[in-house]
Amino acid sequence: MNASSPWSEAPRLERDANTGPALRAAWTRPGSASLGTKSLSNVAYATRNGQSMRLDVYLPRGQAPAGGWPVILAIHGGGWRKFSKDQYGPKVAPALLSQGFAVVAPNYSLASPGRPSWPFAMDDLRGSVRWIRENSARYKLDGDRIAAMGESAGGHLAALLGSAPDDLATKGISSKVQAVVSFYGPTDLTSMVVDNTSGGWAVQQFVGSHPGFNPRRYQDASPLDQVTADDAPMMLIHGTADSIVPTVQSIDMDRALKAVGIPSKLVVLPGAQHGFGFTVNGRALLPEIIAFLKSSFVFQKERAQRVDEPVVEVGGE
Repeated sequence: MNASSPWSEAPRLERDANTGPALRAAWTRPGSASLGTKSLSNVAYATRNGQSMRLDVYLPRGQAPAGGWPVILAIHGGGWRKFSKDQYGPKVAPALLSQGFAVVAPNYSLASPGRPSWPFAMDDLRGSVRWIRENSARYKLDGDRIAAMGESAGGHLAALLGSAPDDLATKGISSKVQAVVSFYGPTDLTSMVVDNTSGGWAVQQFVGSHPGFNPRRYQDASPLDQVTADDAPMMLIHGTADSIVPTVQSIDMDRALKAVGIPSKLVVLPGAQHGFGFTVNGRALLPEIIAFLKSSFVFQKERAQRVDEPVVEVGGE
């Protein structure tokens, strides 16, 4: 592992976004904070090794629409080992609230040397999706319109929520999401290590081994290896100058999804590095994201209706 890897410390852009106003402005817009509020803080939604996993809920102001607010599950990045909801939630919520989306920002299990967090991080986030559905009536949330959004490691986990097989063993409540927005998230963890990317060491710390020793573990943790025809539509946003997660990680995921008929929108941004937000190089991504989410929810509704339609058999003579 390269000690000078950008993930040995938080990437400069990601760190600045969490500590100062410079990049936070790329996620929010002036005056947008007044359009909603953090309604719940530090709600325990799961327990891991005696420690509570907690989330924050941000709700738009005003009357909820019929069926409840659509929800963005906002998953923070940080190489699966650092940062929390306390940075990512406030960074993305104002802009999303202004578009009529509720935001749920969860913490999840983080890795440390000798203590991998796979599959616990995924199990935690599945629990946060179930929490949304269990509490949808109470907080006027629409449990049929949940999108997972994340940056970097959070984008990886968001893509897994949209591609991995559903886990109905816990409470019988689905943990699948209806759409995914991934900002520069890894999708093929094996290649992140084998190709010696600068983020590869963080992948190994997260998974807990080398892919040569446990290939199945890497496949289970890689959205690219989980793609099937029942996945959620995905919007994959990546810069061509990303030195941490190669752009091909999103390109390959986009191809795999389209090959099985899943709507996928790939946004490749020339010259963009790792760590940008809703605005990059003068391009406003938020309107594109909102349009994609709305079309994804329509796709999911129509797909569910097709599944529910009775099959009429025509008998022969």
